[in-house]
Amino acid sequence: MACAPNTAPLNFIVFGEMGVGKSSLVNLLAGKTVAKSSSGLKSCTLESTEYTIASSEHQLNIRLFDTVGLNNVTMNDKSYLDALVKAHKLVASLQNQGGVHGLLFCIKGGNRILESTQQNYRLFHEFLCQEKVPLALVITNLENEENMDDWWTTNQGDIKQYGIAPVTQVCITTIKGLKNVYEDKYWESRKKVWDVLATLARGDACSVDINWFARMCKKLHQFFIPGKALGKSREKMMKTLTTRCKLPKQDALQLLRRIDTDEN
Repeated sequence: MACAPNTAPLNFIVFGEMGVGKSSLVNLLAGKTVAKSSSGLKSCTLESTEYTIASSEHQLNIRLFDTVGLNNVTMNDKSYLDALVKAHKLVASLQNQGGVHGLLFCIKGGNRILESTQQNYRLFHEFLCQEKVPLALVITNLENEENMDDWWTTNQGDIKQYGIAPVTQVCITTIKGLKNVYEDKYWESRKKVWDVLATLARGDACSVDINWFARMCKKLHQFFIPGKALGKSREKMMKTLTTRCKLPKQDALQLLRRIDTDEN
């Protein structure tokens, strides 16, 4: 494949639970196998792997950050706490590398939307990225659909009811199947995802306030002083963590203290 123009690559973060096809999505975009499945890795590490991929058709260079899935949302699990800190570090590190042009949130067609799916969406999109980064929903595993886009027509109401609000969506398969039975849908899917990336790339990179964590952490003790009035921004932070992300107050405190420790 010919290279796209010699421009700085744009940054996109791929996230979602383990087994939904994130690594396969990377391979689909590359047109070959460059990413290995994370099925053999621990689910709560959120280590990210960087892939630089170019599309001459779309005149686009991108960097994809493929994150390992967060499956068991419990702050009592130290590994999950570590994962969130690493997620914050990833977002923060991209601030000086052109910002983030978009999030690709992968779910698997045919799977129920679980509470952990909603929590991962809220923790990454609403809390870590403060709803500033446009999110595209990528629905995988749709090779058996006669028309893959029909999945969205049928299920979009349920998705929105669960509080997942993408700026756009794409219904795809990431496999060619036995004897290439799904090859046409595979190449259709590849073009559709590149089209989505090209659309997101036309907007400006989003800047996330990475110092927000440190400022909030330094004043976090006020959240737990009875009768203490909360500032508007701090109140929003706790509402996101405890109400939207459904974390107990003490778990939210532990998370933010850990982030504060890593930043200082």
